[in-house]
Amino acid sequence: PSYKIAGVLDYQVLLAGLAGGVGRGLVEIPTDFFKIRRQVEQQVSWQTIRSQLLDGTGITMGRNSLLFMSFMIWIDLAKQACQAGWVPSSLMTSEQDNLSPFAKGALCSNLAWLSIWPFDVIKTQRQSGLYSDQSTATLFRNMVKSGQLFRGLVPGLIRSTISNGSSMAVYEMVHIYLSKKMGVARSDMV
Repeated sequence: PSYKIAGVLDYQVLLAGLAGGVGRGLVEIPTDFFKIRRQVEQQVSWQTIRSQLLDGTGITMGRNSLLFMSFMIWIDLAKQACQAGWVPSSLMTSEQDNLSPFAKGALCSNLAWLSIWPFDVIKTQRQSGLYSDQSTATLFRNMVKSGQLFRGLVPGLIRSTISNGSSMAVYEMVHIYLSKKMGVARSDMV
């Protein structure tokens, strides 16, 4: 049976999104360590790997869990809004029951990013190695004081719009093609 929190949020979508975020975090934490260290031109030695590989694990896991859960919730809410007639038809599929693939990817991912952006800034700071002497709470307080909670937001949302809108459109095309080719019934993610 389907249970909705406040009559709107499907708890299964919420829990599945949370689990997807944890899975993403488990993969992203060690790989981001190397990516970010190279981006900020920090040297990586075996000693650094052993002592700092998991720096930022807590904030990354929290950020990823909230990001993916939020993304899935926005997809579910967007579908409900489309079906209730609250969304302009130019943003919907031809069936008028959901957002078009590009709009779904772009809008839902951007709304998800808006909900966690300060955590992403802190995650990057923690993993850069440049702030290893400061706690996550200190970094957050400093960002609030300096007004930099949403540093890099505009370029981040532009990138998110293009990459997530495009990837959702490609996903949809491939999903339709393979479903027809394999003769299986379609089942959308939400």
